[in-house]
Amino acid sequence: MHVQIIKTTIRMYLKRAIIIFTFASPIFLFIGCNSSQKQHTVTAETKQETSIQTAASNFILANKLYLLGPEFNSKDCEAYGECDCCSSNYLFLDNENFVCVDYCLEGDTFLSGKYVINGDNIELKFNSTIVHKEYNWDKETDTLSTLPEFFFKTEEDKSFQRVWTKFNCSESFNFKTINAVVEYASMDKTQTAENFLATIKKEGILEKLNIQ
Repeated sequence: MHVQIIKTTIRMYLKRAIIIFTFASPIFLFIGCNSSQKQHTVTAETKQETSIQTAASNFILANKLYLLGPEFNSKDCEAYGECDCCSSNYLFLDNENFVCVDYCLEGDTFLSGKYVINGDNIELKFNSTIVHKEYNWDKETDTLSTLPEFFFKTEEDKSFQRVWTKFNCSESFNFKTINAVVEYASMDKTQTAENFLATIKKEGILEKLNIQ
């Protein structure tokens, strides 16, 4: 009699266990799948954020010298300007500051500012200080060579902004301006950034532009 009662009790617990397992299995399966899906989503989002950050900084400009001009030679991937006052040099001093010079026959104009790389664009904000390097025409009649060849003038004007957008030519990064008049920028192959920086330092341009 006691044995029969025990067997009946065991069968009862086994049936309950089977019923509980039958109903609980889909729940555990759903939780497991949901957790896996969440982990996959987080991983995908992380990869996407990393990809966006990489794309936002896929080039650097620090210590590089660019030539800006109205024409572009797509064969040599070079910007150039053959007219007066239509070419410039841009030296990116570091990851934040730049200095540029606009070339003219009668004299050059130096400006400086800060820049930010935003995706494929470079946002340049120019400072208000402008330095003019002008030829001293009195030097032509200076038989004693006592006059300087150039003199410098500093003035203040309104700050302004420009935007360059990147495009590829061969394996080089080039840029064009997003302005009413399109200009192009490419790495300067006629001089190095070091030589350009040494020249403007010697002329005291950085101090005149309040660049430390």
